[in-house]
Amino acid sequence: MKLRIYKDSIRFRFTRDEAKALGEGSALAEYVAIGPLEEQRLAYRVVPNGTEGIRVAFTDRTLTVYVPQLDLLTWYEGENLTLEATQSWNGGHVRLSLEKDLQRLNPKPGEEPKGVYSHPLFGIKHCDHP
Repeated sequence: MKLRIYKDSIRFRFTRDEAKALGEGSALAEYVAIGPLEEQRLAYRVVPNGTEGIRVAFTDRTLTVYVPQLDLLTWYEGENLTLEATQSWNGGHVRLSLEKDLQRLNPKPGEEPKGVYSHPLFGIKHCDHP
């Protein structure tokens, strides 16, 4: 599970196995250590839930995204690459995106990504950035 944060946007990317686990109802969790102490970890997780819609919470240094189980199953089994939502509050908002991780259009020499989804433009289009 990859996490990207930029301004008011939070994006997660998932391999096939991770998307399958979510689709089957399992939560996924990771963390990044920002120092040697446990309280210097930023944890992030995606948790299947009931039917409350996609929402995000941040407590105790943990970013949690709750997603309806049925949405995750439909996303995993279907052709749709992304689940998206926006969470708003007084004067602000955050955009959430859960994406299937696609193979790179310009793979690095020797790079063999494991478990990623086929890119629909692979072999047709080339990306010039590294």
